[in-house]
Amino acid sequence: MDPADLRCKLRGVEVDVMMRRARMLVTVAAISSVGVGCAPADVAGNYSVNVTNGANGCSLDNWMEGSTSSNIPLLVTQSDDQVQLDVQGLTGTYLDLVLGSSLFNGDVSGSQITAALIGSNTGRQGSCSYTVTVDLDARVDGDFIQGELTWRPVTNRHPDCGVLETCRNTQQFNGSRPPSGG
Repeated sequence: MDPADLRCKLRGVEVDVMMRRARMLVTVAAISSVGVGCAPADVAGNYSVNVTNGANGCSLDNWMEGSTSSNIPLLVTQSDDQVQLDVQGLTGTYLDLVLGSSLFNGDVSGSQITAALIGSNTGRQGSCSYTVTVDLDARVDGDFIQGELTWRPVTNRHPDCGVLETCRNTQQFNGSRPPSGG
């Protein structure tokens, strides 16, 4: 075979391989854009959780770094990939009084839960007004749950808000639900 013919055939193979790769990339991009994710795990149940306070970045009253709370009842309900976490007991009552809610709403992807408790009670600091949102990021492994809570003010952006615009308080938590039969 003539070397020029061989180069032409090899270029044809290269073009064919490149076209196959391009089609594969387009297919992967199309699947990714549809939002195909992990099927949600069954995270529903009655959990008992323990919480440890992190740093008090927002200077919240009664927040002590390192303090813990134990045996907090947490009812998790789930419908497909939607989840609601209801903090119950005295802690739930406290959240209702201080923030205006004790319910986190969010999503489940695989064993990962992402949810938020959006407070409705308004606080004031000078001409700054704010509510508090608590973001929850957790993972469920069998009957165990573990994650982080991030408390963040949502302000009216008045200059009096100062540090409330960017501050965060965090808590680590873990807990369990009764073992499932089977």
